Amino acid sequence: MQIHYSRTNGMMVVSIIGRLDTKTTPAFTRFAAGLTPEPVILDLSALEYLSSTGLRALLQLRRDMARNGALVVIAGTNGLVDKVLRVSGFEQVFTLYPAVPDALVAVAGGSA
Repeated sequence: MQIHYSRTNGMMVVSIIGRLDTKTTPAFTRFAAGLTPEPVILDLSALEYLSSTGLRALLQLRRDMARNGALVVIAGTNGLVDKVLRVSGFEQVFTLYPAVPDALVAVAGGSA
């Protein structure tokens, strides 16, 4: 797993590449613990696999950020990852966007 991030207009875009599973989730959790409270867009377009451990880590990030008043949304899901998120009911917990540009516009406009 690789994590890339950038800041755009007061928002953090976090791209997760590869697999978010039992082996890689601890590294993601350490990364997430260091995030400042600001809107976060999780770019999952290059995520190939998402396990239940990874799902829990995404939920924990959302809870931690919400505690500080920051929004977390997901963008770019496709294939198996999209199916896992939807079967798990994550579209009721997170706002899902087709791509990062869509999420940037919605979050910046306050409609996320």
